[in-house]
Amino acid sequence: MNRQNFLGHLALALTVILVAAFAGQLRRWERQRSRTHTNEMKTVLVAVPDSDEAVERRAPEVFVRFRKGVSEEAIDEITARLNDNIEDKIESVDGLVSIDDLDDADPQAVASEYRLMTELVEYAEPNFEINLQPRFEKFSNEPLPTEAEADGKRPDDPMFEEQWSLSNTGQRGGKLKADINALAAWEQKTTGSEEIVVAVLDSGVDYRHPDLKQNIWERPSDVDEYDDEQIGRVDDQYGYDAVLDSGDPMDDNGHGTHCAGIIGADGDNGLGIAGINWRVKIMPLKFISKTGSGTTKDAIEAINYV
Repeated sequence: MNRQNFLGHLALALTVILVAAFAGQLRRWERQRSRTHTNEMKTVLVAVPDSDEAVERRAPEVFVRFRKGVSEEAIDEITARLNDNIEDKIESVDGLVSIDDLDDADPQAVASEYRLMTELVEYAEPNFEINLQPRFEKFSNEPLPTEAEADGKRPDDPMFEEQWSLSNTGQRGGKLKADINALAAWEQKTTGSEEIVVAVLDSGVDYRHPDLKQNIWERPSDVDEYDDEQIGRVDDQYGYDAVLDSGDPMDDNGHGTHCAGIIGADGDNGLGIAGINWRVKIMPLKFISKTGSGTTKDAIEAINYV
């Protein structure tokens, strides 16, 4: 190693030690402040999870992306000094790791500490929880129209008349023709293609649903099973479940299947609804659990599958 490289590595090592020591002191001050604040409180409100699954799925708290040139040894040194554990390394992004703070400090505070290391860290943020909005539907009591008021061939799917976004005939009190003009598109034979794969990042998909099973993607026989550095090989016939790190993305919530149907329910087959694409391949990617919640990390892991 020449003198210039030696001095550069020495400077980086000193930076790692000094910054980590400073951040560690900040965290000790934060813990002391939190303990003092807690002792002054008269009442503590504890949120009780709805199910055991919520307890089991406690996620790592912070994402940190270290700058190019920061070695794995330096990253290990920094996290060790801060009493943090590297829970996972995100393979698709160089230098990005998920960190579990062993002191259970506030994730925002931990992320802020890492952001202070400007020479070493590009960005840091909590592993946010993502929740589905409660479903709310409000319809008028007006009967569905018996005659079409739009041009083009109408599919024979029994619930198509309720799909106002595809063909708005004023049903449910809607505005006539306030839609995507799907009938005119289908009339031009643009009903989709099995060559197109759409990854649905949601709560999984019911790949056995009678109105979807024709359009569910399957891993080609000449493609190897999914192989992840942390979890190993996964039998992934229909996609990926990042919640349980498995190859079975079956939907146990319903939201993902609903979205997949909008995208690609088999059309003009006499069943259910018509998807915008009658022919397409839906790849189920699950990061939301049956309780309707997921995390940024699980979403990233699911996207990495693609």
